[in-house]
Amino acid sequence: MTTQTRPAVLLIGGLDPQGCAGIAADIATVQHHDCHALPLITAMTEQRSTGLTDLGAVNPQKLLAQFADCQRDFEVRAVKIGLIPSLSVAEAVIQILAQLPGVPVVLDPVLASSSGGVGVSDEVQQYLLAELLPAITLLTPNLKELRLLSGDHQSIELAANHLRQTGLNACLVKGGHSDGDYASDYFQFDEGGFYCYQNRLEADVRGTGCVLASATAAHLASGQDIRDAVVLAKAYVHRGIRQSRSAGPYAVMEHSRESLTLEDMPRLCYKQELIGKQFEFPACPPRLGIYPVVDSHNWVEKLVNEGIETIQLRVKEQSAEHTREQINASTGSLNGRAVNFFVNDHWQLAIEAGAYGVHLGQEDLHDANLAAIAEAGLRLGISTHSYWELARALAVNPSYIALGPIYETTSKQMPFSPQGLERLQQWVNMLQPQYPVVAIGGINQQRAAELKPTGVGSVAMITAITLADDYRRVTRELLSLWQS
Repeated sequence: MTTQTRPAVLLIGGLDPQGCAGIAADIATVQHHDCHALPLITAMTEQRSTGLTDLGAVNPQKLLAQFADCQRDFEVRAVKIGLIPSLSVAEAVIQILAQLPGVPVVLDPVLASSSGGVGVSDEVQQYLLAELLPAITLLTPNLKELRLLSGDHQSIELAANHLRQTGLNACLVKGGHSDGDYASDYFQFDEGGFYCYQNRLEADVRGTGCVLASATAAHLASGQDIRDAVVLAKAYVHRGIRQSRSAGPYAVMEHSRESLTLEDMPRLCYKQELIGKQFEFPACPPRLGIYPVVDSHNWVEKLVNEGIETIQLRVKEQSAEHTREQINASTGSLNGRAVNFFVNDHWQLAIEAGAYGVHLGQEDLHDANLAAIAEAGLRLGISTHSYWELARALAVNPSYIALGPIYETTSKQMPFSPQGLERLQQWVNMLQPQYPVVAIGGINQQRAAELKPTGVGSVAMITAITLADDYRRVTRELLSLWQS
């Protein structure tokens, strides 16, 4: 096996001789995600704009021999499966997957061409349910395929859950061809489910399902969390549709390595009735500056006296009365100065005390009354640690978005790896100025200086100030650094 410089993605699917979908679309997608494509052809299809006329199943022994050659020279990091035209090919695919334990597998169950014509047999569909679904990581059916495979017409959520009862790990139901103002997909796995939606684009583009599945596989091959892989793949498809071009009688995806933009990022919510529902929170200054996070009104008063203009009070594991006293004392210590005073988590008390804003973690978004916060005129900041959490934050339309941890941190137990400078730069470029970005996690004076060239508008810190030998000196130096 030779040394790999890019993750290898095994692509198992049919050849569209017109180059709009299938393996051709998969290869282009994987390559544009800086992965190496290993294409195995399951079917030499015959199709035109009026539909698919012949599946053209290949010899399964040839498929197995091609895989053996790939496995000798490459370490497969992910698999994307498309058209499985016959039972014998399906059995060969199962043999391939058995030799790739632990490798993520995405199955786009191509049961018929989107343009119509012949489709795979009921026998193959039943084999997929019984043998293949328990062996894969993610299934990406469209609404018609979901109904065919599940037989459940009650709801998307129940149908996806029905398939997961067969042993399927996760299901992403593509809703792009449904009616409505939003193109909305539904994702379900062991930890729950969510809807991922974007404004609907009017273009009727070929190959979008293939691209979504292969983009997801490429992100899984690169080590992304499955939720991030889904969100990033959705963004890639949206941009490809938005920039689509004509090719013969079709509109086809435009592939690009350009950085993601805000207009292509999907939004995420946990209930179908919340799709498209946003809130209007007052805006924050585009640059919130040095942003200490402290646990008492004493620190609020001391740092405001040193010239801090943005500060957050985070009181944890205390009684409601103690927390109320800390918040009220903090607002009283501002003495009418224009300080951006945020309260962490306790939104009811923040409204009661007339705070400037509230900061919520992702888990707090489930319980907080966002409408009440917006109606009270408070700003809202939201913590994010991943792309899927960013999609959740964007659905709420907050006043600012915090990304962390940028560096390793000891002040709070974090299940997320450090984001680093490169990720911070990506988010600054994508989100600002519409959403001010706050960097948090492991930031001290030296690291604040490293972060400033990214253009991030604010850096939040805890121990760098509160545990300093001379907090006054450190605070003045940080303020001087950020204002210079």
